[in-house]
Amino acid sequence: MPRVGKTESIVAASVSANKKWIFLSSTMIKQTVRNQLMGDEHNANNIFILDGIVTRRSGDERHMQLVREMMRMPTIKVVEHPDMFVQQSEYSIEDFDYIIELRHHPEEKITYEVLEKNHFMGDQNQADMFGGFNF
Repeated sequence: MPRVGKTESIVAASVSANKKWIFLSSTMIKQTVRNQLMGDEHNANNIFILDGIVTRRSGDERHMQLVREMMRMPTIKVVEHPDMFVQQSEYSIEDFDYIIELRHHPEEKITYEVLEKNHFMGDQNQADMFGGFNF
């Protein structure tokens, strides 16, 4: 089962580092899938946050173009669930400099069975499913 508090920790660390954080995809407040950046959001000083599960399930090609653009930028990128993100993308786990996993104990296995059983990873449009944002 995925851990809670990851996104909040990323945002808190960004604020502490005096960096602007930008969600490309997230479930922190509502389901968010971005397909464009605005104004100064193209700044390499920003921290980009991407939920690998949300991005993987997004069928929006403009979102994927934005993800590719962000991945090429020389900036800090935080990808939650990178193992799920790489499953249906041109990226591999070796593309990441650091992998951090939150666990209750070192032997705990991280699985996505509950999400799969609840059709969270099914074919439904999740932005619609959660009343989310797609902009």
